[in-house]
Amino acid sequence: MLLAAACALLTAAEIARVQGEPPAQAKASQAGASERCFFELPTFTKSISLEVTRGANVRELWKKSLHNEEENARPERVRGIGDDAFWFGDPRLGGLYVLRKDAMLRLSVGGAETKAVKLRKLKLLARAALKKLFR
Repeated sequence: MLLAAACALLTAAEIARVQGEPPAQAKASQAGASERCFFELPTFTKSISLEVTRGANVRELWKKSLHNEEENARPERVRGIGDDAFWFGDPRLGGLYVLRKDAMLRLSVGGAETKAVKLRKLKLLARAALKKLFR
């Protein structure tokens, strides 16, 4: 299966607009059908993680992900992005999960902001990544 390079889905300018500084480096990795990119920012706590999973079984994986969360970490639906989207976790360790066609994205962003601020940032980044993924 051919995956779009996760690190190519966000530009330094897009990251700088959201986090206030461009990444110092981007580190790619892959595990099975998932491709990851860790955008390390000069202020390390502002770094961004992006994971992309594509393929025919993505929707099945999506359903499993929603039902395998711990009781105290229930997903919260996020409207207005992708075919379906959820926030998982707390403000410190949470992330945005977005389903669009045959792709699932997971994004997380560091920093001390509230969940609402992080979610706003993550939605901007997810929209940018989805736009490139589905040109």
